Amino acid sequence: MYEINITKSIKWNIAAHISGLITGARGSGKSFLLLYLVVMLATLPQNEDSLLGSSIIPTQIFAVDLKNSDIARLDKLLPANRVAHTKDEALKVLEHFVDLMEERLTFIQKEKSFGATARSLGMPAYYLIVDEWSATSAIFNDAITKKEKEQKFKWFNLFHRLMMTGRQGLFGVIIATQQATVINSGLSTAIKEEVGFKAHMGNATSESYKLTFGNDLKIPNEYFNVGEGMLWLEGFNYDWAVPFAAPYIDTDNFWDILQKALVNQDDTKYLRLCTK
Repeated sequence: MYEINITKSIKWNIAAHISGLITGARGSGKSFLLLYLVVMLATLPQNEDSLLGSSIIPTQIFAVDLKNSDIARLDKLLPANRVAHTKDEALKVLEHFVDLMEERLTFIQKEKSFGATARSLGMPAYYLIVDEWSATSAIFNDAITKKEKEQKFKWFNLFHRLMMTGRQGLFGVIIATQQATVINSGLSTAIKEEVGFKAHMGNATSESYKLTFGNDLKIPNEYFNVGEGMLWLEGFNYDWAVPFAAPYIDTDNFWDILQKALVNQDDTKYLRLCTK
């Protein structure tokens, strides 16, 4: 019900391991992989051999893209105030997203049986996509005034709360960044430890792979073209990152596919929807 087909043989169960990290140099295919995931998430559950699913439990998509690249264009398809282009908008989107998470968790706790979760109730997932995490972190870390320091504290505090408590309510995060470093990208170890899906797109040095996957994972020696890379899924490949190729996207008609995928986006309609 909550499985995403990364390839024909690799499936990502978002209900088990909800958050993801995608790294890679500019032009390696990160944005296309992100948009591919958006289509599949927004139309869950998936149909076999089809990019578009049945949309019985359509994932609700939110996005932060302060570089105004491909992900920012989703503002033309998503409801108002779902996509952030500026620092102030990013904080508002994150605050709203966390508020929705808290509202759902309260609903489950007060109105459903003991032990119930969003997964057991068949509820739609909610995802916040942060493209170019390092640029976003840099903008918040550049805090001089009192207001800017308050914004910085709020951004990172809310983000950590979301990462630590979101899985029970099926509230996840997908982060895209060029390098998963603490110093350069502000991507803390606590956040990376909560990620169950990791992909590094394109060729990279062993050091870059270690930043994405950690020091203990074994990395095969492979050469990659655009749209190819290494992948690790918690519970699927324990000791190795595995080579994979992201599905091909026909840019001539992909915007039409995105339009079809994102027709079922509504904050309130799907927040308390239970399909089980």
